[in-house]
Amino acid sequence: MKNNIETQKDKKKVVAYLGDKKLEFSTPLVVGGKEITEIVIKEPNLKDLKAVAHINDDFEQTVVLIANKSGFTIEEMDEIPTHIYMRLRELVKPFLS
Repeated sequence: MKNNIETQKDKKKVVAYLGDKKLEFSTPLVVGGKEITEIVIKEPNLKDLKAVAHINDDFEQTVVLIANKSGFTIEEMDEIPTHIYMRLRELVKPFLS
């Protein structure tokens, strides 16, 4: 009986949905001619990861995933300031590791 109890303790429940990630700004950011006050990155699923798996460059893979999950075009991503990109990268990093 003790063995069965130890086995049950080792089984951890997994969260089914981690949730979307949001980056809010204290001042508006202009991207694609629009002022935005936040960027929401929807949680990627397996289909999203497959869509970027063929990209060998880590930087480019991250940019495309952020664009796909936040609704930006690649051209709009080019307008994102570096410090904002670095914060967005940290939000999607766990999915690309």
